[in-house]
Amino acid sequence: MLDEVSEGNLRYFSKQQQLSAFSHEQHPTMTRYDYIICGFGCAGMSLLYQLLQSPFKNARIALIDESNKKANDRTWCYWAKEPVATHPKSTELIAWDAVQVQVGEHKIVKQLDRLRYFHIRSSDFYKEILLLAEKHENVTFIQAKVNTIENLVDQSTAVHLENGMVIYGGKTFNSIPLNQQLESNTLKQVFLGWKIKTDQTAFDPSVPTLMHFPNGKFTANEFFYILPFNESTALVEYTLYTTQETTLEKLKEKLVSYLSTTLTCSYEILFQEQGAIPMSTKIQGKTSSKNIIDIGSIAGCIKPSTGYTFYDIQKHSEALVQQLVKEEHVFKGWMRKSRFEFYDNILLNIAKKWPESLPSIFAQMFQKNQGQQVLRFLHEETSLWEDLQILARFKFGIFIKSLLHYEKN
Repeated sequence: MLDEVSEGNLRYFSKQQQLSAFSHEQHPTMTRYDYIICGFGCAGMSLLYQLLQSPFKNARIALIDESNKKANDRTWCYWAKEPVATHPKSTELIAWDAVQVQVGEHKIVKQLDRLRYFHIRSSDFYKEILLLAEKHENVTFIQAKVNTIENLVDQSTAVHLENGMVIYGGKTFNSIPLNQQLESNTLKQVFLGWKIKTDQTAFDPSVPTLMHFPNGKFTANEFFYILPFNESTALVEYTLYTTQETTLEKLKEKLVSYLSTTLTCSYEILFQEQGAIPMSTKIQGKTSSKNIIDIGSIAGCIKPSTGYTFYDIQKHSEALVQQLVKEEHVFKGWMRKSRFEFYDNILLNIAKKWPESLPSIFAQMFQKNQGQQVLRFLHEETSLWEDLQILARFKFGIFIKSLLHYEKN
Protein backbone atom coordinates (compact mmCIF):
# COMPACT_ATOMS: atom_id res chain seq x y z
CA MET A 1 0.00 0.00 0.00
CA LEU A 2 1.01 3.59 -0.54
CA ASP A 3 2.39 5.22 2.59
CA GLU A 4 0.28 8.03 3.97
CA VAL A 5 0.95 11.08 6.11
CA SER A 6 -1.57 13.06 8.11
CA GLU A 7 -2.21 16.74 8.63
CA GLY A 8 -4.79 16.81 11.40
CA ASN A 9 -7.15 14.00 10.50
CA LEU A 10 -6.98 14.74 6.77
CA ARG A 11 -4.85 12.12 5.08
CA TYR A 12 -2.21 13.37 2.66
CA PHE A 13 -0.12 11.50 0.12
CA SER A 14 3.08 13.52 -0.03
CA LYS A 15 4.98 13.87 -3.28
CA GLN A 16 7.84 11.74 -1.97
CA GLN A 17 5.39 8.98 -1.08
CA GLN A 18 3.63 8.89 -4.43
CA LEU A 19 5.00 5.87 -6.25
CA SER A 20 5.51 6.27 -9.97
CA ALA A 21 4.79 2.56 -10.51
CA PHE A 22 1.51 2.65 -8.55
CA SER A 23 -1.28 0.81 -10.39
CA HIS A 24 -4.39 -1.18 -9.62
CA GLU A 25 -2.84 -4.39 -10.90
CA GLN A 26 0.24 -4.05 -8.69
CA HIS A 27 -1.83 -3.09 -5.64
CA PRO A 28 -5.10 -5.06 -5.87
CA THR A 29 -5.96 -4.23 -2.23
CA MET A 30 -5.61 -0.46 -2.69
CA THR A 31 -8.41 1.91 -1.68
CA ARG A 32 -10.94 2.47 -4.42
CA TYR A 33 -12.64 5.81 -3.88
CA ASP A 34 -16.33 6.43 -4.26
CA TYR A 35 -15.71 9.96 -5.48
CA ILE A 36 -12.62 11.67 -6.87
CA ILE A 37 -12.44 15.46 -7.06
CA CYS A 38 -9.81 16.75 -9.49
CA GLY A 39 -8.96 20.38 -8.83
CA PHE A 40 -9.42 21.56 -5.27
CA GLY A 41 -10.25 25.21 -5.83
CA CYS A 42 -13.60 26.91 -5.40
CA ALA A 43 -15.59 24.27 -7.30
CA GLY A 44 -13.85 21.25 -5.80
CA MET A 45 -14.11 22.57 -2.26
CA SER A 46 -17.73 23.62 -2.70
CA LEU A 47 -18.61 20.15 -3.96
CA LEU A 48 -16.74 18.52 -1.07
CA TYR A 49 -18.67 20.70 1.39
CA GLN A 50 -21.99 19.59 -0.11
CA LEU A 51 -20.95 15.91 -0.06
CA LEU A 52 -19.96 16.17 3.61
CA GLN A 53 -23.37 17.65 4.45
CA SER A 54 -25.18 14.84 2.65
CA PRO A 55 -25.83 11.10 3.16
CA PHE A 56 -22.47 10.62 1.37
CA LYS A 57 -20.49 12.20 4.22
CA ASN A 58 -18.82 8.82 4.95
CA ALA A 59 -18.03 8.00 1.32
CA ARG A 60 -14.38 7.50 0.39
CA ILE A 61 -13.33 10.75 -1.25
CA ALA A 62 -10.02 11.62 -2.90
CA LEU A 63 -9.03 15.23 -3.56
CA ILE A 64 -6.30 15.91 -6.13
CA ASP A 65 -4.58 19.24 -6.72
CA GLU A 66 -1.09 20.51 -7.57
CA SER A 67 -1.28 23.16 -4.83
CA ASN A 68 -1.50 22.64 -1.09
CA LYS A 69 -4.18 25.37 -1.09
CA LYS A 70 -2.52 27.51 1.57
CA ALA A 71 -2.04 30.72 -0.41
CA ASN A 72 -4.45 33.60 -0.81
CA ASP A 73 -4.58 33.59 -4.61
CA ARG A 74 -7.86 35.31 -5.48
CA THR A 75 -10.92 37.24 -4.38
CA TRP A 76 -14.54 36.18 -4.79
CA CYS A 77 -17.66 38.30 -4.56
CA TYR A 78 -21.34 37.50 -4.86
CA TRP A 79 -24.67 38.96 -3.82
CA ALA A 80 -27.42 37.28 -1.82
CA LYS A 81 -29.82 37.88 1.07
CA GLU A 82 -27.63 35.86 3.43
CA PRO A 83 -24.09 34.42 3.21
CA VAL A 84 -24.00 31.13 1.31
CA ALA A 85 -23.35 27.96 3.30
CA THR A 86 -19.67 27.83 2.32
CA HIS A 87 -18.95 31.44 3.28
CA PRO A 88 -16.11 31.35 5.86
CA LYS A 89 -17.52 31.72 9.36
CA SER A 90 -14.26 32.09 11.27
CA THR A 91 -13.36 35.47 9.76
CA GLU A 92 -14.96 38.89 9.75
CA LEU A 93 -17.97 39.12 7.46
CA ILE A 94 -17.31 41.72 4.76
CA ALA A 95 -20.41 42.90 2.89
CA TRP A 96 -21.95 46.05 1.45
CA ASP A 97 -25.57 47.22 1.26
CA ALA A 98 -25.07 49.25 -1.91
CA VAL A 99 -23.07 49.20 -5.16
CA GLN A 100 -22.25 51.79 -7.78
CA VAL A 101 -21.32 52.18 -11.43
CA GLN A 102 -19.32 55.28 -12.39
CA VAL A 103 -19.07 56.74 -15.89
CA GLY A 104 -16.59 59.60 -15.92
CA GLU A 105 -17.45 61.65 -12.82
CA HIS A 106 -21.09 60.50 -12.81
CA LYS A 107 -21.79 58.01 -9.99
CA ILE A 108 -24.88 55.82 -10.00
CA VAL A 109 -25.32 54.46 -6.46
CA LYS A 110 -27.92 51.77 -5.84
CA GLN A 111 -29.10 50.42 -2.51
CA LEU A 112 -29.57 46.66 -2.55
CA ASP A 113 -32.61 46.46 -0.25
CA ARG A 114 -32.69 42.86 1.00
CA LEU A 115 -29.49 41.84 -0.79
CA ARG A 116 -25.87 42.35 0.22
CA TYR A 117 -22.67 42.25 -1.82
CA PHE A 118 -20.32 39.77 -0.10
CA HIS A 119 -16.54 39.43 -0.29
CA ILE A 120 -14.41 36.32 0.38
CA ARG A 121 -10.64 35.89 0.54
CA SER A 122 -9.76 32.57 -1.09
CA SER A 123 -7.32 31.61 1.69
CA ASP A 124 -10.10 31.94 4.29
CA PHE A 125 -12.35 29.77 2.13
CA TYR A 126 -9.65 27.13 1.58
CA LYS A 127 -8.74 27.02 5.28
CA GLU A 128 -12.29 26.48 6.44
CA ILE A 129 -13.08 23.70 3.95
CA LEU A 130 -9.77 21.97 4.75
CA LEU A 131 -10.57 22.13 8.47
CA LEU A 132 -13.92 20.52 7.72
CA ALA A 133 -12.22 17.80 5.68
CA GLU A 134 -9.82 17.06 8.54
CA LYS A 135 -12.78 15.89 10.62
CA HIS A 136 -13.48 13.10 8.12
CA GLU A 137 -11.00 10.21 7.98
CA ASN A 138 -12.64 9.06 4.75
CA VAL A 139 -11.25 12.11 2.91
CA THR A 140 -7.74 11.97 1.41
CA PHE A 141 -5.78 14.78 -0.24
CA ILE A 142 -3.23 13.94 -2.95
CA GLN A 143 -0.95 16.79 -4.02
CA ALA A 144 -0.14 16.04 -7.64
CA LYS A 145 -0.81 17.12 -11.21
CA VAL A 146 -3.60 15.39 -13.15
CA ASN A 147 -2.70 14.27 -16.67
CA THR A 148 -5.83 12.48 -17.88
CA ILE A 149 -9.13 11.09 -16.62
CA GLU A 150 -10.29 7.78 -18.05
CA ASN A 151 -13.72 6.17 -18.13
CA LEU A 152 -13.35 2.42 -17.53
CA VAL A 153 -15.48 -0.41 -18.92
CA ASP A 154 -16.77 -1.36 -15.47
CA GLN A 155 -18.41 2.08 -15.14
CA SER A 156 -15.67 3.37 -12.85
CA THR A 157 -13.01 5.99 -13.52
CA ALA A 158 -9.22 6.22 -13.39
CA VAL A 159 -7.27 9.44 -12.83
CA HIS A 160 -3.73 9.34 -14.23
CA LEU A 161 -1.26 11.62 -12.48
CA GLU A 162 1.89 13.15 -13.92
CA ASN A 163 4.09 11.04 -11.62
CA GLY A 164 2.61 7.80 -13.00
CA MET A 165 0.25 7.21 -10.11
CA VAL A 166 -3.30 6.09 -10.97
CA ILE A 167 -6.27 6.76 -8.69
CA TYR A 168 -9.41 4.66 -9.16
CA GLY A 169 -12.93 5.60 -8.21
CA GLY A 170 -16.60 5.62 -9.05
CA LYS A 171 -17.51 9.11 -10.20
CA THR A 172 -14.86 11.73 -10.89
CA PHE A 173 -15.69 15.43 -10.67
CA ASN A 174 -13.24 17.61 -12.55
CA SER A 175 -12.61 21.37 -12.62
CA ILE A 176 -9.23 21.22 -14.44
CA PRO A 177 -9.22 22.31 -18.13
CA LEU A 178 -7.24 19.30 -19.38
CA ASN A 179 -7.93 19.27 -23.11
CA GLN A 180 -10.52 21.99 -23.49
CA GLN A 181 -9.63 24.49 -26.19
CA LEU A 182 -11.31 27.87 -26.50
CA GLU A 183 -11.97 29.28 -29.96
CA SER A 184 -9.32 31.80 -30.96
CA ASN A 185 -11.83 34.67 -31.07
CA THR A 186 -13.30 33.98 -27.63
CA LEU A 187 -13.66 37.16 -25.62
CA LYS A 188 -11.77 37.04 -22.32
CA GLN A 189 -11.99 39.18 -19.21
CA VAL A 190 -8.34 39.74 -18.32
CA PHE A 191 -7.69 41.40 -14.99
CA LEU A 192 -4.99 42.53 -12.59
CA GLY A 193 -5.92 43.60 -9.07
CA TRP A 194 -3.92 45.10 -6.21
CA LYS A 195 -5.06 45.34 -2.64
CA ILE A 196 -3.49 48.62 -1.59
CA LYS A 197 -3.09 50.64 1.59
CA THR A 198 -2.80 54.41 1.30
CA ASP A 199 -1.13 56.80 3.74
CA GLN A 200 -4.20 59.06 3.72
CA THR A 201 -7.97 58.74 3.48
CA ALA A 202 -8.73 57.74 -0.11
CA PHE A 203 -11.85 55.55 -0.33
CA ASP A 204 -15.54 55.55 0.58
CA PRO A 205 -15.91 52.24 2.45
CA SER A 206 -19.71 52.25 2.17
CA VAL A 207 -19.97 51.30 -1.50
CA PRO A 208 -17.94 49.18 -3.96
CA THR A 209 -17.57 50.35 -7.55
CA LEU A 210 -18.49 47.51 -9.89
CA MET A 211 -17.36 49.44 -12.96
CA HIS A 212 -15.56 52.75 -13.36
CA PHE A 213 -15.10 54.06 -16.88
CA PRO A 214 -12.74 56.98 -16.10
CA ASN A 215 -13.25 58.83 -19.38
CA GLY A 216 -16.86 57.80 -19.87
CA LYS A 217 -15.74 55.68 -22.80
CA PHE A 218 -15.21 51.99 -23.42
CA THR A 219 -13.33 52.11 -26.71
CA ALA A 220 -10.36 50.23 -25.26
CA ASN A 221 -12.64 47.55 -23.71
CA GLU A 222 -11.57 48.40 -20.18
CA PHE A 223 -12.85 49.51 -16.80
CA PHE A 224 -11.77 49.56 -13.15
CA TYR A 225 -13.29 47.76 -10.14
CA ILE A 226 -12.90 48.97 -6.55
CA LEU A 227 -13.65 47.08 -3.33
CA PRO A 228 -13.13 49.49 -0.40
CA PHE A 229 -12.48 47.74 2.92
CA ASN A 230 -11.96 50.97 4.84
CA GLU A 231 -10.97 54.58 4.10
CA SER A 232 -7.38 53.65 3.34
CA THR A 233 -7.52 50.03 2.10
CA ALA A 234 -9.12 48.71 -1.09
CA LEU A 235 -8.79 46.17 -3.85
CA VAL A 236 -8.39 48.11 -7.11
CA GLU A 237 -8.63 46.04 -10.26
CA TYR A 238 -8.04 46.80 -13.92
CA THR A 239 -10.23 44.74 -16.27
CA LEU A 240 -9.80 44.34 -20.01
CA TYR A 241 -12.19 42.60 -22.44
CA THR A 242 -10.09 41.22 -25.28
CA THR A 243 -9.65 38.38 -27.74
CA GLN A 244 -5.90 39.05 -27.92
CA GLU A 245 -3.02 38.05 -25.69
CA THR A 246 -1.68 40.72 -23.36
CA THR A 247 1.22 40.95 -20.93
CA LEU A 248 1.37 41.47 -17.20
CA GLU A 249 3.48 44.58 -17.77
CA LYS A 250 0.76 46.18 -19.88
CA LEU A 251 -1.83 45.46 -17.19
CA LYS A 252 0.46 46.97 -14.55
CA GLU A 253 0.94 50.10 -16.64
CA LYS A 254 -2.82 50.62 -16.81
CA LEU A 255 -3.28 50.09 -13.08
CA VAL A 256 -0.40 52.40 -12.15
CA SER A 257 -1.72 55.09 -14.48
CA TYR A 258 -5.23 54.86 -13.02
CA LEU A 259 -4.02 55.05 -9.44
CA SER A 260 -1.75 58.00 -10.21
CA THR A 261 -4.70 59.97 -11.59
CA THR A 262 -7.32 59.00 -8.98
CA LEU A 263 -5.21 59.09 -5.81
CA THR A 264 -3.47 62.11 -4.33
CA CYS A 265 -1.44 60.07 -1.87
CA SER A 266 1.12 57.28 -1.71
CA TYR A 267 0.18 53.60 -1.43
CA GLU A 268 1.72 50.20 -0.80
CA ILE A 269 0.64 46.95 -2.46
CA LEU A 270 -0.50 44.28 0.03
CA PHE A 271 -1.71 41.61 -2.37
CA GLN A 272 -1.90 40.94 -6.11
CA GLU A 273 -4.29 38.79 -8.11
CA GLN A 274 -4.57 38.25 -11.85
CA GLY A 275 -6.39 36.02 -14.25
CA ALA A 276 -8.26 35.60 -17.52
CA ILE A 277 -11.93 34.57 -17.55
CA PRO A 278 -13.46 33.25 -20.80
CA MET A 279 -16.68 35.08 -21.66
CA SER A 280 -18.56 32.55 -23.72
CA THR A 281 -21.96 30.85 -23.78
CA LYS A 282 -20.39 27.82 -25.49
CA ILE A 283 -18.85 26.38 -22.31
CA GLN A 284 -21.33 23.67 -21.37
CA GLY A 285 -19.33 21.05 -19.47
CA LYS A 286 -20.68 18.18 -21.56
CA THR A 287 -18.89 14.83 -21.48
CA SER A 288 -19.59 11.42 -22.97
CA SER A 289 -19.55 9.65 -19.61
CA LYS A 290 -22.04 9.80 -16.77
CA ASN A 291 -19.18 9.13 -14.35
CA ILE A 292 -16.85 11.97 -15.40
CA ILE A 293 -18.57 15.23 -14.51
CA ASP A 294 -17.22 18.74 -15.10
CA ILE A 295 -17.60 21.33 -12.36
CA GLY A 296 -16.68 24.97 -11.93
CA SER A 297 -15.63 27.21 -14.81
CA ILE A 298 -15.32 24.39 -17.36
CA ALA A 299 -18.89 23.32 -16.53
CA GLY A 300 -20.27 26.69 -17.58
CA CYS A 301 -20.55 28.25 -14.11
CA ILE A 302 -19.08 31.52 -15.39
CA LYS A 303 -21.72 34.16 -16.11
CA PRO A 304 -20.66 34.92 -19.73
CA SER A 305 -21.47 38.63 -19.73
CA THR A 306 -19.99 39.52 -16.32
CA GLY A 307 -17.42 36.86 -15.36
CA TYR A 308 -18.98 36.22 -11.92
CA THR A 309 -18.60 32.54 -11.01
CA PHE A 310 -18.69 31.90 -7.25
CA TYR A 311 -22.46 31.98 -6.71
CA ASP A 312 -23.30 29.68 -9.64
CA ILE A 313 -20.65 27.22 -8.43
CA GLN A 314 -22.52 27.02 -5.12
CA LYS A 315 -25.83 26.34 -6.86
CA HIS A 316 -24.27 23.78 -9.21
CA SER A 317 -22.52 21.91 -6.37
CA GLU A 318 -25.72 21.69 -4.37
CA ALA A 319 -27.70 20.53 -7.41
CA LEU A 320 -25.17 17.78 -8.22
CA VAL A 321 -25.30 16.31 -4.72
CA GLN A 322 -29.10 16.51 -4.64
CA GLN A 323 -29.20 14.45 -7.83
CA LEU A 324 -26.77 11.93 -6.37
CA VAL A 325 -29.02 11.58 -3.31
CA LYS A 326 -32.04 11.00 -5.56
CA GLU A 327 -30.01 8.52 -7.65
CA GLU A 328 -30.82 10.53 -10.75
CA HIS A 329 -28.61 10.78 -13.80
CA VAL A 330 -26.21 13.63 -13.02
CA PHE A 331 -26.50 16.37 -15.61
CA LYS A 332 -23.46 17.78 -17.33
CA GLY A 333 -22.59 21.36 -16.63
CA TRP A 334 -24.53 24.20 -15.06
CA MET A 335 -27.88 24.28 -16.86
CA ARG A 336 -28.90 27.86 -17.65
CA LYS A 337 -32.20 29.07 -19.00
CA SER A 338 -31.91 29.65 -22.74
CA ARG A 339 -33.21 33.22 -22.60
CA PHE A 340 -30.30 34.31 -20.39
CA GLU A 341 -27.88 32.74 -22.86
CA PHE A 342 -29.57 34.81 -25.56
CA TYR A 343 -29.24 38.02 -23.51
CA ASP A 344 -25.56 37.28 -22.89
CA ASN A 345 -24.87 36.71 -26.58
CA ILE A 346 -26.48 40.05 -27.44
CA LEU A 347 -24.23 41.81 -24.91
CA LEU A 348 -21.07 39.90 -25.92
CA ASN A 349 -21.76 40.86 -29.54
CA ILE A 350 -21.79 44.50 -28.47
CA ALA A 351 -18.62 44.07 -26.40
CA LYS A 352 -16.81 42.67 -29.43
CA LYS A 353 -18.15 44.91 -32.19
CA TRP A 354 -19.32 48.17 -30.62
CA PRO A 355 -17.57 48.41 -27.23
CA GLU A 356 -18.03 52.18 -27.08
CA SER A 357 -21.73 51.51 -26.32
CA LEU A 358 -21.11 49.53 -23.15
CA PRO A 359 -20.77 52.37 -20.61
CA SER A 360 -24.19 53.65 -21.65
CA ILE A 361 -25.73 50.17 -21.37
CA PHE A 362 -24.45 49.59 -17.85
CA ALA A 363 -25.36 53.12 -16.83
CA GLN A 364 -28.92 52.67 -18.12
CA MET A 365 -29.27 49.28 -16.43
CA PHE A 366 -28.40 50.67 -13.00
CA GLN A 367 -29.92 54.14 -13.46
CA LYS A 368 -33.38 52.95 -14.50
CA ASN A 369 -33.83 49.90 -12.25
CA GLN A 370 -33.68 49.01 -8.57
CA GLY A 371 -30.27 47.73 -7.46
CA GLN A 372 -31.55 44.40 -6.18
CA GLN A 373 -33.55 43.91 -9.39
CA VAL A 374 -30.44 44.37 -11.55
CA LEU A 375 -28.36 41.98 -9.44
CA ARG A 376 -31.11 39.33 -9.44
CA PHE A 377 -31.23 39.70 -13.24
CA LEU A 378 -27.46 39.22 -13.46
CA HIS A 379 -27.80 36.11 -11.24
CA GLU A 380 -30.50 34.86 -13.65
CA GLU A 381 -33.06 34.69 -10.84
CA THR A 382 -35.69 37.01 -12.33
CA SER A 383 -38.91 35.95 -14.00
CA LEU A 384 -39.56 36.57 -17.70
CA TRP A 385 -41.92 39.42 -16.75
CA GLU A 386 -39.19 41.04 -14.65
CA ASP A 387 -36.74 40.62 -17.54
CA LEU A 388 -39.11 42.41 -19.89
CA GLN A 389 -39.53 45.27 -17.43
CA ILE A 390 -35.73 45.72 -17.22
CA LEU A 391 -35.15 45.41 -20.97
CA ALA A 392 -37.98 47.83 -21.80
CA ARG A 393 -36.08 50.63 -20.06
CA PHE A 394 -33.11 50.46 -22.44
CA LYS A 395 -32.64 52.44 -25.61
CA PHE A 396 -33.15 49.76 -28.24
CA GLY A 397 -30.89 50.93 -31.07
CA ILE A 398 -27.68 49.08 -30.17
CA PHE A 399 -29.59 45.93 -29.17
CA ILE A 400 -31.42 45.79 -32.49
CA LYS A 401 -28.08 46.28 -34.24
CA SER A 402 -26.62 43.38 -32.24
CA LEU A 403 -29.66 41.23 -32.98
CA LEU A 404 -29.34 41.87 -36.71
CA HIS A 405 -25.68 40.78 -36.49
CA TYR A 406 -26.39 38.03 -33.96
CA GLU A 407 -23.89 35.25 -33.43
CA LYS A 408 -23.21 32.85 -30.59
CA ASN A 409 -20.12 33.85 -28.63
